[in-house]
Amino acid sequence: MTEPTPRQGRGSRAPSPFGHKMLPALVPVDNWEDFEEVFLDDEHLARRRILNGDQDQPAQAAFDVLRTKLLQTLRDRGWNRVGITSPTKGCGKTFVATNLALSLARLERSRTILIDMDLRDPGLADTLGISYPGTLRHFLSGEQRGADFLLKIGENLVVGLNDKPEPEAAELMQRARTGDTLGIMCTDLEPDVVLYDLPPALQNDDVLSFLPQVDGVLLVIGGGKTKAADVRKVEKLLGDQVPLLGVILNRDESFSSSLF
Repeated sequence: MTEPTPRQGRGSRAPSPFGHKMLPALVPVDNWEDFEEVFLDDEHLARRRILNGDQDQPAQAAFDVLRTKLLQTLRDRGWNRVGITSPTKGCGKTFVATNLALSLARLERSRTILIDMDLRDPGLADTLGISYPGTLRHFLSGEQRGADFLLKIGENLVVGLNDKPEPEAAELMQRARTGDTLGIMCTDLEPDVVLYDLPPALQNDDVLSFLPQVDGVLLVIGGGKTKAADVRKVEKLLGDQVPLLGVILNRDESFSSSLF
């Protein structure tokens, strides 16, 4: 059997041989068609409980319902930027973010961007099975063009991944350049939905730092793990800054959601 290339079968990309150079302010993010396409490994996705679109799977149907409810909520309010977080670690927020993004991307002419903003503990690349994903800091700070960093999965999904922990995560999230880069990304690519896989909300001040970049938040709670007091703490953290769009109860074998 022929060994797959980095762009085939294993969802990986080759490491860039080029160094990073600071680009001028407000550099364009490029067109949707310019991004390198990666192909995901179905067996790897199955091990991570990432769904393949099979409508006979109860979990797939549940994610499709969540997708439709979320789209209706966003369209009614003219929003498209959603943060996905949890009170603490281990609630399955990356699992939810990934499956929701793939469900959204299966809609015809509906474009979704998924960004791993859990900078201290990035896990989205591993969930998708993508090697050498690049460093998000280089993109957010303008050292790397969107066409050289963002990856395309299929026709309707673009992902921004991260290959190393960022110790100064809150500071990076609050930088004006970060907001400018993400704003340009949304303006240039015109996505229907942008999903940010955020850190656990009660772990540090990262989520609080990033709230100006989202229109609303989805909260993932772990069945048998999350305490009611933790949910109240997250609600207090969000305050009047951004609305809590809904709560998603994630269990080992199923999940349910409630959008407000």
